[in-house]
Amino acid sequence: MPDRPTPSQPRKLHQWESAVDKQIREAQERGDFDALPGRGKPLPRDSWGGGEWALAYHVLKQAGETLPWIALGREIEVAEERLRKLAESARSMRPADRVGARERYLREAAALDKMLLEYSFLIPSRRLEKGRLPPHIAARQWDSALGA
Repeated sequence: MPDRPTPSQPRKLHQWESAVDKQIREAQERGDFDALPGRGKPLPRDSWGGGEWALAYHVLKQAGETLPWIALGREIEVAEERLRKLAESARSMRPADRVGARERYLREAAALDKMLLEYSFLIPSRRLEKGRLPPHIAARQWDSALGA
């Protein structure tokens, strides 16, 4: 009797197996997957977690990309560090040189504030908000860094 079911007979499990499933099963039986790295360990968890964004994040990560707001957040961190170093280096400057350094600091702070504004429009949740750096706050930060 052939393996083909008649309309009154239910299909058996091996009859439902697709060509791909068959190749995978046969490779498993041969032991082709036994020496793969990470065998027997849990799958790595992305730092993103689950939820509705998980697939989008995974696709971007596999393509070597990231979400625009994450990339901008990294640029903001670099700009903040640059400002911190500029203020720190000004402590050892002569007072005459500090004027030019202050102007540069305030220009870079204004550029950072623009990035912070753009970031606030890109983030998916207000909990990720970084705040802003208006000119009067940047000037106050400069002055306090120099002990004025």
